[in-house]
Amino acid sequence: MEKRNEQGQTLEEFLAAYDANRYRNPSNTVDMVLMTVSEGKLKLLLIKRKNHPFIGDWALPGGFIDFEEDMEKAVMRELEEETNITDHTYFRQLYTFGNADRDPRTRIITTAYLSLTPEDNIRQTKAQDDAADAAWFSISKEVIRLDGGTRESRLSIVSEEKNSHMIYLVTDEAQHNYMVTKSEILPESNCRLAADHIKAVNMAVDLVQNRAASTGILFNLLPDECTLREIQNVYEAVTGHKTDTGNFRRDIKKMLKATGNQKMVKGKPAALYSFNPMYQYLEENL
Repeated sequence: MEKRNEQGQTLEEFLAAYDANRYRNPSNTVDMVLMTVSEGKLKLLLIKRKNHPFIGDWALPGGFIDFEEDMEKAVMRELEEETNITDHTYFRQLYTFGNADRDPRTRIITTAYLSLTPEDNIRQTKAQDDAADAAWFSISKEVIRLDGGTRESRLSIVSEEKNSHMIYLVTDEAQHNYMVTKSEILPESNCRLAADHIKAVNMAVDLVQNRAASTGILFNLLPDECTLREIQNVYEAVTGHKTDTGNFRRDIKKMLKATGNQKMVKGKPAALYSFNPMYQYLEENL
């Protein structure tokens, strides 16, 4: 039996009579926090805005979602347009930002995605029509004070090539069982991030650093087969500090499968490993 509502309408009749303009509709966008490791540093892709609003500011790559387009399709389209990446890249929803005043044009709600890719996967970075420039920035976050329920960190986003420096003071304050995060740009900066993009960048850096060794997220920055030294180098680039080689290798091997292949490193053969996506289900990890 076909279901009817209180007005006696079938679904088809209800949809035919529905007025989509009855309520004001917000615009929806996707933004990408796209990171890689290059030259021993964690890098972030930013574009410089060419037009209002936030003209001249650096921003996360992204754009409006087409009306008939799935959000994930919009992410892949934007990644391809900005980097020529079409596959083999990791992305996941990070957070949805929807403050009513976040964009002066209209009510715009954006879903930020964290995206990670090996350096070799980036063939060409290019600025689109709505961008004046595009560049990879070195990014690091250092805790400078941890006192009671407050943590202060220095978040640096720097491109020597573009002579662009953005230094933020990020403060996390514990409020019962959740955290309130605030940020301010410091005077030594000579440019800034557009809109509220610092919130997404800060959140992404925390996620990658905190989960680099406890999940497989680190391996999205590496080729399919890699040496233990290559894995450690990427880990140190992400976290921003050196680690004990023996302890690191003992722990990281739990997440790996030996491929049986080797590569020559400084004239010596080095074993190659790949990430084991089933490691979390192994008995010793339960």
